[in-house]
Amino acid sequence: MSDSRNNWKGGLNRREFMAATAAAGAMAAGMPGIARADMPKRGGVLRYATRVDGRGLDPQRNIIYYVSNPLAPTTQGLLDINQKMEIVPGIAEEWDISKDLKKYSFRLRKGVEYHNGADVDAASVKWNYERILDPKIGYAFTRASLLDIEKMEVDGKHMLHIYLKHPSAVFAANVIYYPCNLIAPNSADQADTHPIGCGPFKFKSWKRYAKTELVRFENYFETGADGKPLPYLDGIDGFPKKEDKVRLTALRSGEVDMIENMSYFDVTDFKKDYADEFNTWDVAQVGMAHLNLNAKSGPFAMDAPDGKMLRQAVAHAIDKQAIHEAVFNGLSEPVKQFYSSASAWHDPDVPNEQEYDPEKSRFILRKLNMQNLPIAVVARDTYQYMRNGGEIVHAMLLDAGFAATNEVFDNPVLREKYKKNDWGIDSTATSFRFEPDGWFSRWIHSQGSEGKLRVGFKSERADKLIEEARLTLDMNKRKELYREVDGIVNDEAALIYSHAVPLTAAAAKKVKGYAPAIAGPPSWSGGGLRTTYLNES
Repeated sequence: MSDSRNNWKGGLNRREFMAATAAAGAMAAGMPGIARADMPKRGGVLRYATRVDGRGLDPQRNIIYYVSNPLAPTTQGLLDINQKMEIVPGIAEEWDISKDLKKYSFRLRKGVEYHNGADVDAASVKWNYERILDPKIGYAFTRASLLDIEKMEVDGKHMLHIYLKHPSAVFAANVIYYPCNLIAPNSADQADTHPIGCGPFKFKSWKRYAKTELVRFENYFETGADGKPLPYLDGIDGFPKKEDKVRLTALRSGEVDMIENMSYFDVTDFKKDYADEFNTWDVAQVGMAHLNLNAKSGPFAMDAPDGKMLRQAVAHAIDKQAIHEAVFNGLSEPVKQFYSSASAWHDPDVPNEQEYDPEKSRFILRKLNMQNLPIAVVARDTYQYMRNGGEIVHAMLLDAGFAATNEVFDNPVLREKYKKNDWGIDSTATSFRFEPDGWFSRWIHSQGSEGKLRVGFKSERADKLIEEARLTLDMNKRKELYREVDGIVNDEAALIYSHAVPLTAAAAKKVKGYAPAIAGPPSWSGGGLRTTYLNES
């Protein structure tokens, strides 16, 4: 059965696109373009500074974070996203879902190539997904996106049928370029040294923590306002610069042309003092900050006699407004659910948020005779807001009567602590999800990969609601189901929703035709870095 609800998202309405981007118009085949009044110039290399660098080059062994990794513009998936973070056609120009929700049929565009000239056909996509599913190769987060595949069937050169083990209304979100991107099958032996993808830019070189060089893919399937293949740029030089001040200084000094993000405490002054020299873009929710409590073992465990009361004592100690101001400089949005008000998935009626009331925390600790309960607050060192969030939460817990400590670790060390249950509260965050099931099934469902590793949250009722939502195509019905799930999450307080994580990108005035997607990705269907150009005049 063809389900038009999966195809209506594929066409960006021209008026919407013109309103959403500074450089707008329409192109053949429904691809957004640049208005003729400001025809883009081809050529030039964009110098782009990001927060992080990759851990490796193979885009299937490693996670290529689509907002911050300089390699992200080399990647492409079966499906894509538009500026609103909706799922749209990519290499697959259309897709159908069977009535029983167990078969997805993808019709691929003709003439799409990998960077080495090999055809992107149904057989090559099947090979890619089999490679990702190999536990010796596929990164765990990426592999989890495809674990429900029972079998794949190549039907001619441009049709791929994917059969699922279980009915799913949400599988399409799993084949976007993040995390399931495609490489040329005949290039697997060089994926760790010179990956061959099919995105708008080709890999040239990489020196870890120093520089990533990308060059234009001359045969990319999207076309520009001049009718020729995008992108307009000759290349991108990516410079990972972890510290916000270093990144911003590089932009102001002319060392780079664009930065992915700046410190929340520099945004207001930068916009005021440098408006004539630089453009800025505010992203409402690049991700969601949350506090994970160790509900697998120890005093917060789901099966501990006083576990729920102690978890709620922590929740009452957390002043989200103070975090909003002290960590995010008033630019974030305190939340009681995964999605901020900028998203169509936001629901203002989610219940059971635990109010800030440190006296309640103290009362619970006295009642349980657990004053000065030791808690190890941990955070990952990669992102400053996680570190700063851990510091302020640590102070709040001390004020509420907990004997809290605070430590920062790099990711490998922290993951070992998760496995050993050697932690109490984790100040962390999760990237934006195109599809809510990507959050609820991985983090909240009792069998979710991240939930099992880290939080340990368990609720039979929540499991049933998540599973029902996975079978529901109607968005409003799914929002009702997720509302109840989040009400359970808020009541149990094993995971405390904190803030929508904002982002402010900036670029020199000569950078034209650029706008990030609403959750921060710099590469999206018919826009972002694909339509960016340099005007040196």
